[in-house]
Amino acid sequence: MSIVDRHQSPVTWQTHNRHPALHQLLQSSSPAPPGSGAGTPSIAAVTAGSQPSRHYYGSSYGSGARPPSTSVYDAPVPAKNERELTRETLREILDYFSQLVPRHFGPNRPIRLVVHGGACMLLHEGIYKLSVQQQQMSPHLPRRTTTRDVDYIHRSFVTEMTSMGVPDAASRLAECVKAIARRFGLGLDWMNSDADIALPYAYDPQGKPYDPIYHASIQANNIDLHTIYTSPNKLLTLISVTPFWAVSLKLVRYVKWDPGDICLLLR
Repeated sequence: MSIVDRHQSPVTWQTHNRHPALHQLLQSSSPAPPGSGAGTPSIAAVTAGSQPSRHYYGSSYGSGARPPSTSVYDAPVPAKNERELTRETLREILDYFSQLVPRHFGPNRPIRLVVHGGACMLLHEGIYKLSVQQQQMSPHLPRRTTTRDVDYIHRSFVTEMTSMGVPDAASRLAECVKAIARRFGLGLDWMNSDADIALPYAYDPQGKPYDPIYHASIQANNIDLHTIYTSPNKLLTLISVTPFWAVSLKLVRYVKWDPGDICLLLR
């Protein structure tokens, strides 16, 4: 099966933080396979310059919900997150996130996100234990204890939710992310899909394009081994990409914590 990259090269991913205007242009102009959801605006695009939605405070979800005070709700949220997030902080944030899911997606509609990057290294029970052991055995190797964001695959999340009858999942998720950023003092990119621009597409035997990373991640075996977070109310699940895809993505970037992360993933 041949893999076709319909986005920009991984070099763009490595340099987009230094050239935000170019990165934004590439995101808006990159071609996407039909029905892939890749052309759907990301969280950053949805939240930038938009007014916060209050659709979930109406009668649809009961009369008990009240909007936050105007001063808090309308407070500006920085675009970039500068706060370091520990394993414990991530769990606290995700627990709160799960409480927002019924407001924004409906009372009985769980959501799942396929994620990669530093958050996976911190939240995966087995990998976290290995990192503690590795630090004791090889203290010279870098060990990740924090991350500034949660990287998720946006394009396939949108496709999956659309197939479940939620065509506006991108804007609903963006509202959750913004509410969380405001509550915890984070930047909007604490959860982002910036890496989507460098991820490949593939074609199945019928010639239909699909996301090979997402497809591999939602197989039963990977869900069983690499589900890194399930909320107490069962409405939010985070699944890590498969280890071989995680290593591939880190080799493309290969900065700071990646050498230590790769050692853990290969053990």
